[in-house]
Amino acid sequence: MNRFVIASIAFLSLVPLASAETMRHQYPVQDQVIINLTTEGWAKTDTARVSVFVDLVQQEETADALKTKINSSLEALAKGVDWRITSSSQRLDQTGLNRWYVTAEARIQEKNIAGLQDRAKDASNPGYKVGISNVDFTPSLAEFETLRSKLRADIYTLAVAEATRLNTAMPGQDYHVRMVDFVQQRPVMHMENARAQTMMVKSAADSGGAGASAQLLVSVKQTVSAHVVLGRTEQPLQK
Repeated sequence: MNRFVIASIAFLSLVPLASAETMRHQYPVQDQVIINLTTEGWAKTDTARVSVFVDLVQQEETADALKTKINSSLEALAKGVDWRITSSSQRLDQTGLNRWYVTAEARIQEKNIAGLQDRAKDASNPGYKVGISNVDFTPSLAEFETLRSKLRADIYTLAVAEATRLNTAMPGQDYHVRMVDFVQQRPVMHMENARAQTMMVKSAADSGGAGASAQLLVSVKQTVSAHVVLGRTEQPLQK
C-alpha cells in the first residue's frame, strides 16, 4: 500500500513538469522590448466657422417664402459655401405676431471674412435682422483627422526604425513590430488663448473695412503617443 502511494506521488510530481515542457514546445518563448514613442504636429486652417442668426417677424409670408428669404440672406453673406441651419425656434411676440429666431453656420475662407458685418446689415430690414454671432478659426474636425493620420504614420515609421536599430545592435535576433497601442491624446491648446484669438477675429469681422483683414489664424498642436512592442519568437527546441 505504501509503495503504491509513493509511486502515485512520484507520478503526480512529474505531470506539471511534463505539461510545462509540452507547452514550451507548443507555445515558444516570447522575447520582447517595450518602448514609448511620441510625435507631434500642428493642425492649421485657412477657414473660419462662422455662426450667424436671423431674428425675424413673420407677417404675411408663408413658411416656404421665409425659408427662401433666409437662404438668400445666407448666400449674400458668403457665396458658394455649405450653410447649415443649426436651430430654429418660434414664439408669439407682444403684438401676437410670429417671431422666428434661426441660427446657421458654415466654414468660410479667411479672405471672405472681411466685411461680414456690413453684409449682414445690408441683408437686414425692419422686422428682419441678420447678425454675426461668432467667428472661430479653430481647425475643423477633418483637418484634425488629417493631421492625426499623418502622425500615426510617423509612429509606424519610427517603430519600424526602432526594430531595425535593435536588430543592428543585436545581430541575428530578427526583432519586428509586434504591437502598436495608441494612447488617446487631446489637442494642446490653452483655452484662454483660443478665446482671446476668437474674440479678436469676431472684433475684426464686426469692424468691416481694412481692420477685418487682421485676424489671427489659430494653429493647434496635436501629440500622438503609442506603446510599441518589438518582439521576436524563439524557435522551439528540437528533441
